[in-house]
Amino acid sequence: MSLGLRSGPKDTSCFSKRKESQLARYLFQRIGSSAVTIAIMAILVFFASRVLPGDPALVRAGSNATPELIAQVRTQFGLDLPLHQQFLQYLYGLIQGDFGTSIRTGKSVTTELMHRLPATLELSLVGFLIASLIGISMGIIAATNPNRWPDTLVRALTAVGGSIPSFWLALLAIFFLVYNLGVFPSPIGRLPLGMSPPPRVTGFYTLDGLLAGEVSVTLAALGQLALPALILGVLGSISVTRITRASTIEALASGHARAARGFNLKSPSIFLQEGLRNALPTVITAMGLVAGYLIAGNIIIEKIFSWPGIGQYLATAISQSDLDVVQGFVIIVGIGYVTINLIVDLLYSVADPRIELGGSKS
Repeated sequence: MSLGLRSGPKDTSCFSKRKESQLARYLFQRIGSSAVTIAIMAILVFFASRVLPGDPALVRAGSNATPELIAQVRTQFGLDLPLHQQFLQYLYGLIQGDFGTSIRTGKSVTTELMHRLPATLELSLVGFLIASLIGISMGIIAATNPNRWPDTLVRALTAVGGSIPSFWLALLAIFFLVYNLGVFPSPIGRLPLGMSPPPRVTGFYTLDGLLAGEVSVTLAALGQLALPALILGVLGSISVTRITRASTIEALASGHARAARGFNLKSPSIFLQEGLRNALPTVITAMGLVAGYLIAGNIIIEKIFSWPGIGQYLATAISQSDLDVVQGFVIIVGIGYVTINLIVDLLYSVADPRIELGGSKS
């Protein structure tokens, strides 16, 4: 007698198709909303960059330039046009992927940003890995020893670390670890003086050195990368530590965790199943924020360590009123933030299957 029950494989197939349809719909919605966000940001940054002090044409022509030369430079870069015409040219260039021309160097901003972006990404990626390792480890140690000396020590370290400015920590590290102890090499960029970079494949010197078979270049690049990445990692780990600690303690105090203890389950199993697993979505949020900070917020570190990334490029552009560079930097960072937010949302559904894309729960 047939009870009209569906077979297992058919149910799995229907569930898979539903998830694929949901993912496609969600990605379409997010791409559309991200495009609107980037467009609004592009409009805001254009008008905000116009209030920067200084005359870009005078910077390009030089302080001793004649009025005729300054007027020629202003015409060459379209700075003499009405504001609305400059804005239309700016939007037309963005549609074509053209961020304009640097007043300072006369080169394409898009080309220079793409050339410098791998340096920032390499530094940010290593800093992110260090921040994740330190933050999650310290958060777990504190959460599993609440109100004991490990927890007190972790809270004290995060309080002190959160109050130290990044430039001050970098200068202290250079003074003690570079010049006094000699643990790290001098902060002179991505490679020591006199060493040529490897053939460009990814733009990451550590990887390109391995791909080219130049192990000495890889080791030298790692040496130059270690201290600035460590500083970024330590600073980024503070928020990860606090959120991991708080969310794990909350999860371990939940009814599910208490019920698991009532069934005499082992503590490691309770911690992994009820503690860390339920805290994971919140930790992913913290890590996403840290990733965004490391891409956009390492300008000071790049400047101090002479790191030739987009952060140092922006710092020089601001000091010389290089408007197109400022606009291009903000657009690139904005795209990075939007991408990170999308990845975080996708990881939510992987970390906790109860969370459906779009924020609802099944």
